[in-house]
Amino acid sequence: MIKDVIIRNIISNNDNRGFFREIMKVTDTYTNVKFKQISHSKIHKSIKKGWHVHKKQYQWNYLLKGKIEVYLLDLRKKSKTYNEKNKFIVSEKKPLIYFFPPYVAHGYVTLEKDNHIIYGTSGVYSKLEEYKLPF
Repeated sequence: MIKDVIIRNIISNNDNRGFFREIMKVTDTYTNVKFKQISHSKIHKSIKKGWHVHKKQYQWNYLLKGKIEVYLLDLRKKSKTYNEKNKFIVSEKKPLIYFFPPYVAHGYVTLEKDNHIIYGTSGVYSKLEEYKLPF
């Protein structure tokens, strides 16, 4: 696993009405980084997004609906895991949240018809704060 990347399973509390999930709380202790923006993205099937890199922002991603194959790449030259790649599947049936720091490139491929991702970032959106690489 890439250094400083965190993947946490999300517990579903199910009953005959549906389910309840706690995704992220400001009191979570797995990181001391606080989020400043929450965003929602809808992506259709067979879409490739990536590589996307933040210079300063940390990011948390939660798949609300669908199934995606996630790719992470450590671009931090001083990191013990420099140039290491991680790949994993996220689906609404096995919910998790994943967290990654600046200069860990991220991308994904959507595997179902409708995919919805909720993501939190440690900063507010700025084109100057990010860049893209060929995926």
